[in-house]
Amino acid sequence: MTFLLGAGAAVVVTAAVDDAPKVTVQPESAAASDIPQTRGGLVAAWTAELKKAGKAKPEGWEMLTTDEIRGRYVSQVFANAPDAKDIDPGMVKRG
Repeated sequence: MTFLLGAGAAVVVTAAVDDAPKVTVQPESAAASDIPQTRGGLVAAWTAELKKAGKAKPEGWEMLTTDEIRGRYVSQVFANAPDAKDIDPGMVKRG
C-alpha cells in the first residue's frame, strides 16, 4: 500500500512539473537587433559606417536590393571594428 501511495505522489509531482509553461521563442541576439530593419534605416546606418571609414556610397547604389544593402552595411561594420592592438596595445602577441 505504501508503494502505491509513493508512486501516486510521484505521478502527481511529475504532472505538476510538466504543466509548467514552455519557452517557445528565443530572444533575438544583440547583433541582430542592432541591424536596422527598414531600407531607409539600412541606408542611413550604412552611410554612417562608410563615413567613419572615409568612404562614400558607390555609384548606382540605389539599384541595390535591401538585402544587398544589409550585407554591405554588415560588412562595413565588420571592417570598421577595431583590432585587438587598437583596443589594448599591451595585449598584442609578441613573436
